[in-house]
Amino acid sequence: MIRLSRTRRCRKRDKKTVIGFQMMLIIYLLIGLASQLNQHTTASFHDVEKYSMPMKASAVFDHADDKQWDGSDLKLQKQTKTKGTVCAPLTLFAEFKNRGQKITSSDWNWELHKIENSAKPLKDGVVIDKGAVSKEGTGREYRIESKRAVKGGLYAFKLIKPEGHPDYKRGKSVIWSKVMELQDCKEETPKPPKKASSQPKQKEQTQAPQESEQEQKIQKETTDESRSVNEEKSKEEHSLESGEAS
Repeated sequence: MIRLSRTRRCRKRDKKTVIGFQMMLIIYLLIGLASQLNQHTTASFHDVEKYSMPMKASAVFDHADDKQWDGSDLKLQKQTKTKGTVCAPLTLFAEFKNRGQKITSSDWNWELHKIENSAKPLKDGVVIDKGAVSKEGTGREYRIESKRAVKGGLYAFKLIKPEGHPDYKRGKSVIWSKVMELQDCKEETPKPPKKASSQPKQKEQTQAPQESEQEQKIQKETTDESRSVNEEKSKEEHSLESGEAS
């Protein structure tokens, strides 16, 4: 009887553990099923096609445009004056003053245009020279110059602001200088002095002493003649007096 009771107890314990394991398994299955139902349904296909194409990495990214401006701000201060008649060729220059931060990373580029007219706003003409503003200016002044204006016409400098400048986004990306007008002047070669012009003066100078000598001769002759006439008269008077006395 004692052995039967022990075996019954063991069987009851085994049933309880089996039932508990089954319950836990059912719970885990329900949790896994619920998680699968809550997730988005996806479908996967294994259809792969290969393409080959070259790609280049950009050194400048769109999101970094605002960082390209270093805070520099150039304004036109003075330039070549062409008031009146100014002949070509001539070295044209323009000076700009930096009213902002020092130029470190921003690129300020310039162009020299030969334009058709001086009507404002100025329009692009023929680009005859271009370059970049040196980052090493004198204090806060920066100078640009060009020697390409070899013919007469209307010229103007065009300063291009760097990307990221506040004015660049407002549609004011350039600064025009004042119009400089040059003319094609023909230099007149000086004529050499005429050699014949000096001869008449020499002749006049030589003739003057000759004329003075002739006048002196004439005066001597006249004085001699007057003397001879006076002598003859005196002789006649003496002869008459001698005749009367006889």
